Amino acid sequence: MVDIIVHESDQEMLELVIGLFLKVYHNIDDENFGIVVSRLISRLESSNGSVAVGFIRNLQTMYRNIYCHNPVKAAECGIIPALVNTLSYDAGAVNLLKTLAGFADNHPDSSIRTELDQGGMFENLTAIVKSDTANYINKRAAGQIIKTCFQHRVHVASSSIQPYDDNAKIDMKSGIAGYKHGEVRTLVEMRYIQYLQCILCKPMWWIDITNQHIVEQWRADSLDRNISPSTFNLALEQLGVFVEQLVCNGSDGLGTIVPGPVELTYILDNGIPDNIYTRLMTNVSDIEHGSNHNTGQMVHNLIDASMYSVVYGQTMIAPLSIRLKYITMVPCDILLSTRLVSDTPIIEGNPKFISRKFQCLPSEFRVEQDGSVTINSYINNLNPIWHRDMYKCIAKIFKCFVPMFESLFRTMDPVFKYIDIRNGTDGYEPPSQSDRGGMESDTKVIRPVYVPTLPEHFEPSYESAKPVSLRGRNLQVIVKLTNIQLTPSKPKYDEGNWHNEGPINESIVATGLYYYDVENITTPKLDFREAVDRFDERASNMYWKDVYGIDLESPHSQYLGSLELPSGRCAVYPNRYQHKEQSFELADPTQPGHCKILTFFVVNPAYRIVSTAHVAPQQPQWYNSSLDKTPILPELWNDATQYIQGVQSPTEAKHYRDELTSDRTRIIRAYNKYIYERVYYLDH
Repeated sequence: MVDIIVHESDQEMLELVIGLFLKVYHNIDDENFGIVVSRLISRLESSNGSVAVGFIRNLQTMYRNIYCHNPVKAAECGIIPALVNTLSYDAGAVNLLKTLAGFADNHPDSSIRTELDQGGMFENLTAIVKSDTANYINKRAAGQIIKTCFQHRVHVASSSIQPYDDNAKIDMKSGIAGYKHGEVRTLVEMRYIQYLQCILCKPMWWIDITNQHIVEQWRADSLDRNISPSTFNLALEQLGVFVEQLVCNGSDGLGTIVPGPVELTYILDNGIPDNIYTRLMTNVSDIEHGSNHNTGQMVHNLIDASMYSVVYGQTMIAPLSIRLKYITMVPCDILLSTRLVSDTPIIEGNPKFISRKFQCLPSEFRVEQDGSVTINSYINNLNPIWHRDMYKCIAKIFKCFVPMFESLFRTMDPVFKYIDIRNGTDGYEPPSQSDRGGMESDTKVIRPVYVPTLPEHFEPSYESAKPVSLRGRNLQVIVKLTNIQLTPSKPKYDEGNWHNEGPINESIVATGLYYYDVENITTPKLDFREAVDRFDERASNMYWKDVYGIDLESPHSQYLGSLELPSGRCAVYPNRYQHKEQSFELADPTQPGHCKILTFFVVNPAYRIVSTAHVAPQQPQWYNSSLDKTPILPELWNDATQYIQGVQSPTEAKHYRDELTSDRTRIIRAYNKYIYERVYYLDH
């Protein structure tokens, strides 16, 4: 048997021998068992290409069979170390390594750790993790083995956080920046959408649609806009579906959540209880008085998510053993634990859109079964002791956003289209061989351009979409509080730039905005656009111009419309949309005005990133309140906090914020260059 294993090259013969070995290995003594396995491993290490793949599969089969009967023997037989270097050959080995990690976790006393220390396993796995060419799945598997089996050799803490198991079914990756909607929409469809937006911007349209007199006024107005009767009827039919399937009551029955004028936006006007709004205004006033609010700057972030962020390789994070303990907003076990420097997480995605150095810190929000919200870890840059009531206000406001995010997540997939240009025979058809006859291959065939029309009836896809409930789930949310102050000397807020929120490693899928205080300014508006593709590069330029209104120099994005944000409005939208603020100015140029915004950035529920549950507060001033119970003189408090593990000085924090801002600018430019503003002719 050993001779066959050593010399045989025929895969079928090897499989027969291995099959025989698996049937009799129970009766083989440990010495001979080790000889057979070691010969197999040596054959693997001396092989390459298809031969190596064959040996990998044989070893996998052997490992699984042995593992079923004797997990300890399987773990210590030497097969797993031999498979570490095969990750580039066969992805099936990844599952075996995950099995090994689980075994090591459940059998901490096993000699498997000693076994793994031999043969350069740690070095090989580390090389896979750091490789720029290794497959993402293999890198994750290698990182998991290091974290489980080699923690004693690692002097940094992993920034890759295990996601919540019960959130796996609500993977909202289609909301992440750069996600492409699909094919570009036709001119006919876009014109229809623009008309539909005119109605969706009307106040109380979902009630007025039941009033026949008002509907007839809309019909007359549509004729003035050169909208055909069939198009108006289609819009009316769609609005009826919206009312039936998408319009719903706000939290606790306060206000009405309705689709916004831009697809996949949802709005709620005056949906925050008056007592919560009053408490919010009081708390914001306290924060303003305690900050450098009167600095003369037009934009002031009262809660600045970019301050005291995660700096990979420097920020201290908690070890695995205490990461899930949310005893208080600032867990004592994290404060008292021996923390480790964070590493750079293994992120799936284009490196151009990933920050290798920075990550904003979300907080852990818990949505209870009754819809109430609990904030289980501190909000970065909002002290939970000094601002207890502000935490309660934010939790109650987020409760009002929960059904809005549920509506967004429910309708984000599949993407709805009014005209599917590729269905049926109405769309573009490339020239056939019969069209060409005996012509040369480079001869162009001129065919009539068919401009598709709208369907006669609205056929929604919402009924097939599964309802999404966030109740009973944990979410990660980044919180931001912003004031924009205009004065007679600075009367105008300039238009912003197109951007998404955060790099891939922050995994932000949706944004929630609450414009809670807008005074003496023209109505703020957000513009939206999304990334799209052409579906058939063979079509002529004339076809693209007539049907889509684009040419070879058009960007890979399509403008979707704008959303007004008056005082008291809540709105949500997916982060795959790029947005920019339209300019606004003082309504009365002789008086000051302002716009105050509370923002929630929601991390993909199916993922988790380093949060304030893993990082103790880095703000030195937060620790001063604890020092008043010590014999240390108050004038020495600032010096004392410098020696607390993981604390950043204000100067350091501002320096890193500036670096983070520059890093975000780089990533936004990359998104624009390679996705949203990429021109079609570059694809040829």
